[in-house]
Amino acid sequence: MAALGGDDAAFETVIRTYGRRVYVVAYAILQDVSEAEDTVQDTFLKAHQQRGKLREPEKFPAWLLTVARNGARDRLRRRRPQADEETFDSLVDHQAVTPGSRLEQEEHQARIRRALATLPEEHRTALTLRYLEGLDYRAIETTMGLSNGALRGILGRALGTLRRMPGLERQSL
Repeated sequence: MAALGGDDAAFETVIRTYGRRVYVVAYAILQDVSEAEDTVQDTFLKAHQQRGKLREPEKFPAWLLTVARNGARDRLRRRRPQADEETFDSLVDHQAVTPGSRLEQEEHQARIRRALATLPEEHRTALTLRYLEGLDYRAIETTMGLSNGALRGILGRALGTLRRMPGLERQSL
């Protein structure tokens, strides 16, 4: 792999190829766009700095996503307590006149985001990669380092958990 040998143009191709997956993994853990973007930058910087140290180039994608996962987890541990979304929601005037269907859709999306945030990291990552990114099972298995059976089990349990949450009935997922 030319990118690992020091070819900067090839490394830019690596960034374009894996950037979205790295972001998805980081966002699934952090649930914050800005911090996920920072994690992507940190991940590729680290990958660029350590590109000559990787012994098995064919394992680069899995290694890259492991670096992203670890970086996101580190950020999560360092994160300062933030205002609770429920507190913010209590300040919103729900009696204000707004377009009904758009408001309902936004509320549904907010419920899904809150529900996702309660799931274990592995479940959030799998759901995000499958249903928001549209990756096939093989790509997710490679990205997460799982067998097909393990991935199907995780997705099944995660969807089951979401479907049992109030306001997220089966047909709305």
